[in-house]
Amino acid sequence: MTYKGQVVSSKAGKFFVKTGENEIICSAKGSLKIKTDGILIGDFVEIEDKVIYKVLERKNKLLRPSVSNVDVVVIVTADLPKPDYYLIDKFISNSYLDGIPCIIAVNKTDISNNEFDKIYDNYSSCVDKIFPVSAKTGKGTEEFLQFLKNKTCVFTGQSAVGKTSLVNFLFGENNETGELSEKTLKGKQTTTCSRIFEKNGVKIVDTPGFSALNVDILKRKLSSSYPDFEKYSGFCRFNDCRHINEPHCAVIKAVKEKNVNAERYSRYLEIYKNAKENRDYGKKN
Repeated sequence: MTYKGQVVSSKAGKFFVKTGENEIICSAKGSLKIKTDGILIGDFVEIEDKVIYKVLERKNKLLRPSVSNVDVVVIVTADLPKPDYYLIDKFISNSYLDGIPCIIAVNKTDISNNEFDKIYDNYSSCVDKIFPVSAKTGKGTEEFLQFLKNKTCVFTGQSAVGKTSLVNFLFGENNETGELSEKTLKGKQTTTCSRIFEKNGVKIVDTPGFSALNVDILKRKLSSSYPDFEKYSGFCRFNDCRHINEPHCAVIKAVKEKNVNAERYSRYLEIYKNAKENRDYGKKN
């Protein structure tokens, strides 16, 4: 019998496909096994005799983590561990290049919320929404959950910011959560594989997180992954302006006039430099 369903998890070459209220453990057709992105979490598939033989057309896909058909990327951060703004920039760039909107959830507001103003200043012009929330007390989670209704959401962020804790609170799941190292104030990774959790019309993909930006990002035009640059970039003298040191660059002018966040622009220059150096190194070796 033929079924249609969605891949909600995978492990050791087996795929867990949800069809209605049931979940079927499936293997993959040989031709799908050998493809790098043959079957992704989030794929809608057709199965027969517990074998996936066809992947239906995707709306979009992320390869790091390997997830498809995503409606929004949820970047979770908190005061502790201290936000890595360079990493948040990369999350947004990866998502924007793949055409997926972003929101930010600032967790642990029951403990402290000292970084919220800085996060808002850096990102209010380039993400759809910023939510202050607490997975411990539930503060702010009602509005947050309402926004996620009828969406497939990828949760990502630094370890120990409370990604899995938010999933636990919203869905009542009893997953292991990370603890913060007192010595390093850095998190310990607890999520080891992607899994879609679904409840009350919301699908959340809890993932191990994004990897670093691919060095090929320069080929995809790094500057186009900054939505806060877009309203100004059309006024640059050169159509291919990189917003680095070109004359009559409208983005650089906007930074000087405080219409573009200067800290975020400074990190953009650093990301560009690192990506270029990595690309050039690859050409020589």
